Amino acid sequence: MATDGTFVLADIGGYTQFLTGVGIEHGREITSHLLNSLLKCNRERWKLANVEGDCLFFYRPGREPPDELMEHVEALFEEFFDRTVDITARASCPCGACSRTNELTLKFIVHAGAFDTHKVGNREELIGPDVVLAHRLLKNSVSVPEYALLTDAYLDGTSPKGAVTHGSDDLDIGPVSYVSLDLAPVRRVLEQKRRYFLTREDAKLKVECEIDAPPDVVWNAMVVTEQRMRWQTTIKEMIVLGDKKREVGEVHRCLHDDGSRIIHFTIAIDETLRRKTEKLWFSRLAKDCYVTVGADPLPNGRTLALLYATVAPGIPLISHIALPIMLRIMMSSVRKDMAGLKVLCESRLPGDA
Repeated sequence: MATDGTFVLADIGGYTQFLTGVGIEHGREITSHLLNSLLKCNRERWKLANVEGDCLFFYRPGREPPDELMEHVEALFEEFFDRTVDITARASCPCGACSRTNELTLKFIVHAGAFDTHKVGNREELIGPDVVLAHRLLKNSVSVPEYALLTDAYLDGTSPKGAVTHGSDDLDIGPVSYVSLDLAPVRRVLEQKRRYFLTREDAKLKVECEIDAPPDVVWNAMVVTEQRMRWQTTIKEMIVLGDKKREVGEVHRCLHDDGSRIIHFTIAIDETLRRKTEKLWFSRLAKDCYVTVGADPLPNGRTLALLYATVAPGIPLISHIALPIMLRIMMSSVRKDMAGLKVLCESRLPGDA
């Protein structure tokens, strides 16, 4: 007997480009982790009808009010955002999967209609024209990469909160009308929540250096990844992971002359204030390591270059003993690098950024 229900498809975008070369095995593992994290966040609020590659097909009997549904959509989107950022930042290899996890996107298709069930092996599958229609809507004409598409059939004359765009697609069964909500503003809010700049008072490690060069010159040298190898004398190798540069989500891995490997993930950047914060991963003995760099103007066109860092123990007792040693090593490295920054900026060539 047919039942009226709400269907929600949570579909990961960028999957084909994600599974590239040697990254295919890691890509499968990461995608599985992301889907499982969405299932955990769902907390069985919606029933899982099926896992379809990079897509979760949820449903629930009856019609869920649009505003309640969108609250849960945003909760799932936040979980996806957090997991992709975390995986990218902790990446230990430069394969396509590990370095591009934070470039994956997520979209939602919401439809409502009648459905029935039948047994396929040991599984109970949903069937019905509206189930097929919901899946066909994965191929739609919405132009933004991350969105929630809600069909008119689901909305039934109601409207969700927020700015909506009306659309319609012909899916061989006649035109299907819907509204879509761009999730880009939600992503910006999530990025803003992670925005964090250390002050001198916050920091456990503080290094400041006066440089006889304009602030913009110093700032560019500090934040343009390709320039960092010119003044960070303690770095032997730097590998950029992914395509993001000079923005939230930029990731690179450094090999230092003491043998340490450090993952840098940009969590905040303010071009006007000339401030940038990276979260660092370099040892199990340390956690919540953040570094803020900046370039403040001084009189006569000079600049105060600064680096503030903080770190917390990762393992009780052992970390408390090891962290002071780590901070002394970091201090020595940072001072050498700041000296290199001063030399580079004060001897810059015409045309240097």
